[in-house]
Amino acid sequence: MNGARSLQCLSIVFLLSWAGGSAAHPPAKRHVRLDFHCEMSSLPDGAQTVDLWIPMFTTNERQDIKLLNESDLRDGRMTKDKVFGNQLYYRRFVLPTSVGKKEGADSGLPIRVKLVYDAEVREASVGAAKQLISTNPAVPAEKFAPYLGDSRLIPIRGPITDLARQIPLPEGEPLRAARKVYDYLVDTMSYNYLAPGAGKGDAVWACNSKTGDCSDFNSIFIGVCRWRGIPADHVFGPPIPSEKREGDSKFCHCWAQFWVVDVGWTPVDPSRANKYPRDREYYFGTLGSTWITLAHGRDVVLEPPQKGPPLNMLHGPVAEVDGKPFEGLRWWVHYKDQ
Repeated sequence: MNGARSLQCLSIVFLLSWAGGSAAHPPAKRHVRLDFHCEMSSLPDGAQTVDLWIPMFTTNERQDIKLLNESDLRDGRMTKDKVFGNQLYYRRFVLPTSVGKKEGADSGLPIRVKLVYDAEVREASVGAAKQLISTNPAVPAEKFAPYLGDSRLIPIRGPITDLARQIPLPEGEPLRAARKVYDYLVDTMSYNYLAPGAGKGDAVWACNSKTGDCSDFNSIFIGVCRWRGIPADHVFGPPIPSEKREGDSKFCHCWAQFWVVDVGWTPVDPSRANKYPRDREYYFGTLGSTWITLAHGRDVVLEPPQKGPPLNMLHGPVAEVDGKPFEGLRWWVHYKDQ
């Protein structure tokens, strides 16, 4: 996803890119150092407080994460949002009364925070999804409720319902039904992150326009899966390209995942498959080491709760100045292969 607009068998596959056809597949495992930088160099005149939330990289089945500079973060605290469990670093800054629009010795600016990690990231594939095995279509437990209902920009009723009824979804076969939705998006959508309206993850807009970026593709996928009773979620993470040993990532990509009993969460990336048609099979059920998972969910309420509305997408640090959303925060992730 373009940041100006608003992520169990392993194999090593090295492929050169075909022009217009295929993305280079990443190595099976990456070991990188990650420096997560956040900076604010100017604030509104008279600003008194800044609240900063930084989503944190955490360990999961695909990545092992170690925070290296916890001792530098003692002026803040670690929290988790109550619905999705995203881990956050929260810190409040109380500013001198002389703070103005520009940094200076007496202004308290710039505000800088850095989180440093050691990370091992692995390519992971879900074999059951590759084989489209028959599975149990059991209704999931109550803990999956956040992944079955509406989000503000993913309403299940209306255009999502109309679209879902157009796709022949096999009854009682969640893996095969999800694959039908994935194939529909790859075949009928056109990836264009510059399209007016793209980048918001607005499922209704994406249904009508048949285009958009990764957030728009995945919003449709999530909506149709939820309509069918298949839990689905939105995941975000910055790229760590394997073709460069060191570089900066200044935005997050996103993918979707859906849950099936006896299988678990399965990643899909229909926007990449649309962009690289020869990789259609790869992006259904495989998440490569090119992406590191940062956060997930939609309509996120932070902890402590932000004063502004729930976040449409948590794909980077969030700041409020005197209780109002602040857009002047810069962030980037510097990665370096170890």
